[in-house]
Amino acid sequence: MNVAAAAGMQDQPQTPDRGPAPAGVACLRVAGPLTAVTAPGFRARVRQAVDDYGQARLLIDLNGVTAVDAAGIAALLDARRVLEAQTGGTLVLRANAVVCRALRDTGTYAAFALWNGPGM
Repeated sequence: MNVAAAAGMQDQPQTPDRGPAPAGVACLRVAGPLTAVTAPGFRARVRQAVDDYGQARLLIDLNGVTAVDAAGIAALLDARRVLEAQTGGTLVLRANAVVCRALRDTGTYAAFALWNGPGM
């Protein structure tokens, strides 16, 4: 089992509770902890999603994340840098309360476009 699979990371064309992601937007779903153990696999999945889809627009669905540590925050910031380096790059995080609290506590909340709505 690779790190991405162990971390519950899956590329999905749909969000967990409603229909497909908007056209032209790649969706990366993450479940479980986003920590020092899973951050390297997460970083690889973000880069692979950008390469696979040829997209500079990525929605990272963090609704299933159960914990975030400093390495997880650093991985999210790295994802932001990867997308911003692309022409027209856009990164949106679908965040739950755990993720929002971690971003607020670390002062990185304003660095991301956040969405915590109930579906696409």
